[in-house]
Amino acid sequence: MKKRMVSYINFTALTIILSSTVFLFFLVRDNKSMQILIGVLLSVLYATWGIIHHAMAGDLHPKVVVEYLLVGAIAVTLIVTVVWM
Repeated sequence: MKKRMVSYINFTALTIILSSTVFLFFLVRDNKSMQILIGVLLSVLYATWGIIHHAMAGDLHPKVVVEYLLVGAIAVTLIVTVVWM
């Protein structure tokens, strides 16, 4: 039961991170620089959450860290590309 509760807390935290940054992204829709900054913040928070989540689960490996960092880098690249179009 304890492991299940920790899992709910972890995914609730991820949901809050994602929804709040998406809300902020649309809140500053007229400011491209702030949108990019929020996109970078989202990427950093997502990668940090993923690394902490896997560390708590006991299955953190270098491949997992690289995966989260690459997904974050791809997301930032996409956000910069879309925002500056």
